[in-house]
Amino acid sequence: MRSWVRRRLRSFGYAFRGLAVGWAGPNFRIQLVAAATVLFLAGVYSLTRAEFGLLLVAITIVLSAELANTAVERVCDLIAELHGIGFDARIRDIKDMAAAAVLVAAIGAAAIGVTVLVRA
Repeated sequence: MRSWVRRRLRSFGYAFRGLAVGWAGPNFRIQLVAAATVLFLAGVYSLTRAEFGLLLVAITIVLSAELANTAVERVCDLIAELHGIGFDARIRDIKDMAAAAVLVAAIGAAAIGVTVLVRA
């Protein structure tokens, strides 16, 4: 049982380390500032718990997508470096699709934010 607990604690440590690595990316920090701004506005407008929950879900999706995008980009860069690949259209496409996933999440989050905050 103790080894199970130790493994779980270690896995949380790895996840927090991943957050720290993500924090190093400028896009993640920009998105955190945007999230803080939205949460500040949510407090100013005294949103309902349901509206606040929608904003939290949207923020979480965008930040998660950004972390996944960063991971995909790093894997692509590693593969290109290890195999001595210069420009490769497939790697470009993979990285662009991962970035597009963040864009789609951000547009959806912005739509939720406008819908919730504009009526307030």
